[in-house]
Amino acid sequence: MTVNILYLIQSMGCGGTERQLMTLIRGLEGSRFRPHLCTLVPSGRGADALAIPEFCLQFRSFARPSVLSTAARLSSFIRRHDIHIVQTFFQDPFLLAAMIRPFHKVRLIGSFRDLGFWRTPAETRKMRLAYPVFSGFIANARAVQDHFVQTDGLRPEKFEVIYNGIDVESISPALSSNAARREPVVGIVANCNRPVKRVEDFIRAAALVYRRHLDARFMVVGEGYLRPQLEVLAHSLGLAEALTFTGQVADSIATVRTFDVGVITSETEGLCNAILEYMACGVPVVATATGGNPELVREGENGYLVPVGDVELMAERIDLLLREDALRRQIGVANLTRVAAEFSLEDMVVNHMDYYERTLKG
Repeated sequence: MTVNILYLIQSMGCGGTERQLMTLIRGLEGSRFRPHLCTLVPSGRGADALAIPEFCLQFRSFARPSVLSTAARLSSFIRRHDIHIVQTFFQDPFLLAAMIRPFHKVRLIGSFRDLGFWRTPAETRKMRLAYPVFSGFIANARAVQDHFVQTDGLRPEKFEVIYNGIDVESISPALSSNAARREPVVGIVANCNRPVKRVEDFIRAAALVYRRHLDARFMVVGEGYLRPQLEVLAHSLGLAEALTFTGQVADSIATVRTFDVGVITSETEGLCNAILEYMACGVPVVATATGGNPELVREGENGYLVPVGDVELMAERIDLLLREDALRRQIGVANLTRVAAEFSLEDMVVNHMDYYERTLKG
């Protein structure tokens, strides 16, 4: 029997969650699970490549009377396509799915992919009211599961931890591609719309590293409203010629392959897709010890972990990797081995299908 699944998400932009969902949808092709997509607001061009039934609710706000007609349109879509499972991503889709649950026999699955940095007390109360109508929850890291168990009192047995996956076979590692180049590159892939990414810490660490490696070049890959002030900071620290802001790039993997060291400075993370990209490219990682980062980076084995905000230690770890070519290559190989064994695209898709089967059986 074909199982119709509806993925309910804010929009299909270019973020990590959206890319993971597109990957999952493509991975389900040929299985008995038929994906459908419903967005709350219009998406960019990224969703155009998905050959599945799609619908945009044109959602505005829960505070508007139009939310009732929005819920009615969602209910109509579920009935028309005989949906069996609705999986939600982010808060508003989560709450909207809870609204329509009394009118359908669908199973609801809520996806948690961060540590709730966006939540206010009012939003927390709304989420807690919605939890009982969900059949279960998927977390993309054990740290994410533990956070919601401890913060909201959810039962651990209602959770399934499914790590993000990456298509390792489609990526050519960059283990030695930078060996003959004079200018080592230290980079970060981060959204410049979120202060919790703390990109300014990367810039401050880069300034310290630059004092010891005048040939080094630094790269911020990402776009957002914080970029102008980050550029001012870089200029004030003497990095005007050494640091490049690429903005949003079409192929982040191609850019990551030019890195000698990949950095993450976030104060909160779920399972960081940028770290997975670094690992799949054979790039050593220096990351903050927060959220799911320690589940990806094992200290001294495939990278280094530093406390949030410790710019000096971060600079020391980057400096070590730039000085020690053999160590950098060794850690790069360890990354390739680990990402293939534990974070493959195939495992991510199969684990979702297994969980869907168990959810249907109750």
